[in-house]
Amino acid sequence: MDPNKITETLQSEIENGTLAPGTILKQERLAERFGVSRQPVRQALERLLANGLLTKRSDRSLAVNGLSANEARELSQIRISLESTALILSIPHLTQRDLRKAIRLNDDLFEEEAPAIIEELDIAFHRTLYAPCGNGRLLQMIDELRREARRSYHRQPPGSQARKAFYEEHNDLLAICNLGDVSKAVEIIEKHIGITSRQLVEHPENGAPQ
Repeated sequence: MDPNKITETLQSEIENGTLAPGTILKQERLAERFGVSRQPVRQALERLLANGLLTKRSDRSLAVNGLSANEARELSQIRISLESTALILSIPHLTQRDLRKAIRLNDDLFEEEAPAIIEELDIAFHRTLYAPCGNGRLLQMIDELRREARRSYHRQPPGSQARKAFYEEHNDLLAICNLGDVSKAVEIIEKHIGITSRQLVEHPENGAPQ
């Protein structure tokens, strides 16, 4: 069995919840399961790690990425607080150049296929809107929290309704930021992140960022 097939099998099991968040994947056991040497298993695990489906722990073992329902609620509550604060501080200082950059990032995100790149584009989109807040520590915390829940990108293929909704929510936020309406922008980001919370609680294995 080649690495591609192993990757596809494990990815499917992660996304459908057969391999639950926190499950440690060991090369030797997987090699025995698939009847192969460790090399193709290692390659498959590296791809899953690069795509955000696995996380490397402090002991260098690889575990399935994801959050429990309670962790998802807590994460979303913290994100709403931090990202709302960043928007409030940032909007008075946003320029047309900032907004044009965010539009380009959102357009690229809409067309992108690779989940790992989608994640980076999404983080860059929000960072572009929040950067004028002038608080580097706040921006760093927001980036880190966004990376804690990332697996929904695998469930948003180009052309899907999920991807379209994702794109349109970003456009709504951009339009309001352009108007300088701080309270409405905060309302939108709260709703945007709130959808994440509901998705994660209903499907905690998905790890769905917005």
